[in-house]
Amino acid sequence: MSQNRPYLWPSVTALIGLLLLITALPQQWKEWAPGFLRSPSLHLGLDLVGGTQLDFRISEEEINAQRARLEKSLADMQGAGSPDEAEKLRAQLASIEEQQTNLVEAIRIVIERRINALGVSEATITPSYIGNEKHLLVECPGVVDTQECINVVGKTIQLEFKEEFTEPTEEFKATVTAKADAAYRRVSSRQSTLQKEGQDLGSQLGMDYRESHLFFRDTLPEGLQSLWGGKPGTVAKLNGSVHMTAEGADGQTQEKDVPGIFVAEILGPLTQTGRLVNDAPTAFSILAETETGASYAYREDTLLDDKANQRVAGALRSMEPGELKTVELTDGTARVLFLRFLEKGQEEADVSHILVAFGGATDAAATVTRTKEEAQRRAEELKARIDGGASFEDVARTESDGSSTKAQGGRIGAVTRGSWPPSFEDAAFKAKQGAVSGPVETQYGYHLIRLNAPVKTLPDKASFDDLVLTGADAGARADTLLNRLRNGEVTTQQQAQPLRTLFFSLEPTGWKDTALDGKHFRSAAVTVDPVTNIPVVQISFDDEGGRLFQELTKANVGKRIAIFVGGQLVSAPEVQQEISGGIAVITGSQDFNEAKTLAQDLNTGAIPAPIHLVGQYTVEATLGAAALQTSLQAALVGILVLMLYMVFMYRALGVVSAVALSLYAILLSAILKLPLLLVTGNYIVLTLAGMAGIILSIGMAVDANVLVFERIKEELRKGKMVKTAVETSFRHAWPAIRDSNVSTIITCGILFVIGTSIIRGFAITLATGVPLSMLTAVVVTRWLLRKLAATPLADRSSLFVRLQKPDRPTSAAPDVLA
Repeated sequence: MSQNRPYLWPSVTALIGLLLLITALPQQWKEWAPGFLRSPSLHLGLDLVGGTQLDFRISEEEINAQRARLEKSLADMQGAGSPDEAEKLRAQLASIEEQQTNLVEAIRIVIERRINALGVSEATITPSYIGNEKHLLVECPGVVDTQECINVVGKTIQLEFKEEFTEPTEEFKATVTAKADAAYRRVSSRQSTLQKEGQDLGSQLGMDYRESHLFFRDTLPEGLQSLWGGKPGTVAKLNGSVHMTAEGADGQTQEKDVPGIFVAEILGPLTQTGRLVNDAPTAFSILAETETGASYAYREDTLLDDKANQRVAGALRSMEPGELKTVELTDGTARVLFLRFLEKGQEEADVSHILVAFGGATDAAATVTRTKEEAQRRAEELKARIDGGASFEDVARTESDGSSTKAQGGRIGAVTRGSWPPSFEDAAFKAKQGAVSGPVETQYGYHLIRLNAPVKTLPDKASFDDLVLTGADAGARADTLLNRLRNGEVTTQQQAQPLRTLFFSLEPTGWKDTALDGKHFRSAAVTVDPVTNIPVVQISFDDEGGRLFQELTKANVGKRIAIFVGGQLVSAPEVQQEISGGIAVITGSQDFNEAKTLAQDLNTGAIPAPIHLVGQYTVEATLGAAALQTSLQAALVGILVLMLYMVFMYRALGVVSAVALSLYAILLSAILKLPLLLVTGNYIVLTLAGMAGIILSIGMAVDANVLVFERIKEELRKGKMVKTAVETSFRHAWPAIRDSNVSTIITCGILFVIGTSIIRGFAITLATGVPLSMLTAVVVTRWLLRKLAATPLADRSSLFVRLQKPDRPTSAAPDVLA
């Protein structure tokens, strides 16, 4: 076994080298390789693979307000409150101050978790400070869908518990007014901007913020009419209201005006813009004016009888109210129809009757005292008289109790189904013309009914908008206009006023804040309700949160407590009893996946302060691919030119450096694909700046070779053997090589600590290449030169340096290399 040991290390080294070579190969060249060798790949940054960069501003409005309240409470307690209560407030204040100190890092960690859940492991999150504002720049390589990245990364998963509050008390109105006044004062005095105020306050209950909105004259909220046509940049505080839909106590949707206070800013002058036309009649009017050969008419209560165009009538009969349809006519014209109302034709009967009422019947006169049985016998007697030859009209005029038809000889006229009691209609529509029915009972009494004329069916009746198109291509044009109408592509040019608005509602939303919120949250898990078998999210609190939850439920027995997540109401259960133990349940999930998503959002981190998107930048994948290709070409050309130069200058030594440089490129490519330290889950993300660092490190990789090779040339000129020259040169050149590379690594460390994400990318790749270049230039090159010095080629000094003729002949001196 001991005799085989000298061959073990070369075998292991060769195996490792082969594995690294396969790892370094491009992905498309190693599809044949095992999975563990095929899976490592380069992790590219935003500028090389495309993706999204988001700029989030951290809002400290809420945390500053909490801090101010605690400071005020402590100031009010000076000399008046209990020491224990003051100590408790000081502890809370210290906790908030610590939280504010670590705010940026805490939010960065939460965002990083969310990005990892999105599947973007190469994301870069960089803190940035603009004046007093704190920002986080988030780069999501490979995510070109900006909205997806915003929805996942920027969502505010704040857990809040709120109590019922519905009465607009004077105290509530005063608080809202003070809040609006403070916001207006900060904006008008230029201490803040309406955009910043809106982002900080807009997500709170009872607030509505619109970043930028074009209002047409008739869509301006009540109270903002004075801003129409105003000077851009004007900021005003105005009383007004917003129109909204809400669910009433009966569960029905109701529309109402909510009073409040606007802080509004005029963003620009009046501008002409296209307004989407949502109703077909208005759209038809616009098309009639803009389309050649088009005319418009509204046709109300049009009979779809024999006189109507049968193609139009057939189309209308097949439509539902609110539907659009086209139809081509035989005369070459085409119609675009919009059906408002369609009344199907009904059966109609011309009837007369004789009514015999009884006491208590509907609409019976007070003088009618006969009983129901007496009324029936009376009706039979009148029927016998008519059958015996008496005139129906005469009997009706003298004997009928129908006051409205008595004078007309009992004639009712046209009767349609649904207009009279069912028993009356059945007898009327089934009767033979001229025949008199037997007594028919209704709530009015007993009727003798006669059908005066055959039953006929009325034609259908429609009210519709009709856009008529003429011309050779009328049918195609009608289809085109139909698609425009359906897709909402019909617009009209109108003036609009761009505004930014922040609305403070003077009407409670139904809930008010409590002391229990997301900072007391510990964990969330999906469970199944044992009664309903519906998935729910069970959340647990810390000790303080458990105590607050117990107090909250105790004070609201018989009332509802609302649970808000990210500003959205997800559950509002009624409290049946005081709940201890620090466990709450969120219901309302439609299925297991929805409950799982909610639990995941809570567990990945409730952001300790809201964040607002203030900028976004998207790099298309095609641009990233072009940048990557150009960078790789530059690196390849740089390596080839460097190899040719080294071979030209140093001959065999240059070939050795070219081999070492190739090994350097293979090792660097493999390292960039493998996890850091081989056991972590982190990778080096390659960016354009990182590519610059790689290209620079390629040039630096031969610095050590140049120092050693020049020293070898000097030693060979002194007449030393190649083996001796190699050993001497490496020994003397090592301090310079070491110091230059250490100074480069120190510089890279400084750049990584104080630099931004771009500078860090440059520093990390350069710092990775420096020790690797020392390995190939010192260890590998030295090993290759030792092997070369042991071969017969070492006797041919011309392979290492150029021979130079001596200035004067010397017979005694041996031949030396000049």
